[in-house]
Amino acid sequence: MNAGLESQRPARFGPWMGIAFFVLFVAGFVVFPVPDNGKNTVKWERWWTDSGHRVAAIIGAYLMVLALLAFVCFMWGVNQRLGGRGGAMITFGTVFVTLGLVSALVRAAIPGGKLFGSTPVPSGPDLARQLDNVGFAVLLVAGAVAAGAFTAAASYLARRDGILPGWLTVTGYVVAVLQIAASFFLPFLLFLLWILVVSIVLLRRTSRAEPQTTT
Repeated sequence: MNAGLESQRPARFGPWMGIAFFVLFVAGFVVFPVPDNGKNTVKWERWWTDSGHRVAAIIGAYLMVLALLAFVCFMWGVNQRLGGRGGAMITFGTVFVTLGLVSALVRAAIPGGKLFGSTPVPSGPDLARQLDNVGFAVLLVAGAVAAGAFTAAASYLARRDGILPGWLTVTGYVVAVLQIAASFFLPFLLFLLWILVVSIVLLRRTSRAEPQTTT
């Protein structure tokens, strides 16, 4: 029985990391402060002079970094269920993680420089606004395309090996295509939700398999 329980722990780890990815990424995105009106020049000019905004940005960036590390663990867990044959999925997932890290670091460049290096906050609103725009573009354009490719590859492999129900793999294809329009953010949110649902389904399937494994 103990051996059976031990064998289930790695199977559970990946899905739990998928749930952690969703929670941490959404929390980081919400915590990271930006002006209500991104076109407001006056607000951007003063935004990072506020120490509260700087601290919140660093917290948000760290949460997103932790989320992406959790995604790596989730991806590893899915690959284990596929018998280590998730080559394309791993490749696209790695590209997504890399671009997500770049996005978080670019957006946090000014508050991070001030908080950790005592670098003066640049005068004028243009640099702060442009860095935030670049960070969003890296995540919601290039990153979303990589996320879509990961979702499509994962859906195909999961359907081939039967580790996910058919309806969820078909949904994955739809979510993958929608990442082309992720600059509107809602399609990217659907990607995050898909990861969450996949994680829950994998956890439930692992739980149902436990009695057979432990007897």
